[in-house]
Amino acid sequence: MTCPETFALGAYVLGALDTAERLETEVHLRDCTRCRDELLQFAPLPGLLHTLTIDDLAALETEPDPSPALRPPPPAPRRRTGWILAAAAAIVLALGAALLARQLLPDAESAVTWTATNGVDGIDTTAVMTDQPWGTDIQLHMKDLQPGQNCKLLVHSRTGASEVTGWWATAGYDQADVPASTSIPLADIDHLEVVTADNTVLITLTNSTR
Repeated sequence: MTCPETFALGAYVLGALDTAERLETEVHLRDCTRCRDELLQFAPLPGLLHTLTIDDLAALETEPDPSPALRPPPPAPRRRTGWILAAAAAIVLALGAALLARQLLPDAESAVTWTATNGVDGIDTTAVMTDQPWGTDIQLHMKDLQPGQNCKLLVHSRTGASEVTGWWATAGYDQADVPASTSIPLADIDHLEVVTADNTVLITLTNSTR
């Protein structure tokens, strides 16, 4: 049986929820094992979307629309903005076949761990990055966070390009485990930054901070 909250996970990973909605989802995630497992499946989505091509979109147009009998029933009405959730759900469902097909290749075994501590606030951060065919899987763990902050993870490449992998709120907890992804290959990542909504850099991780 699927938890009704899983309907919001696509929007959560894509950073499409407002602060109150994101906090509500994160509080639920701490108590719902099923949704935490589902979240790990959605984590590569931002990175995969960066790799989407015109050919992928064209292929989606040829996919038959599932019959009404096969469509999942709509979840109970929620306070969240309907069009945002509908758009996120459509992205997850419609692009799933085209994007997840790329993950059928064996995962690369190479992984690196970068760690860093903010000397001012004492924030400890660990990023475990694993090379994937579509880019890089990132598992971010932070502790000793200040509550009430909205954060995002920026991935910077050696060529100067950067990607935002999503937003999350620190809420009332001093720790955060953030699954993320980027289309930038592991070998091309220069550094990571955790940045607040006002563009204050909380922590920078590089190969030299390992």
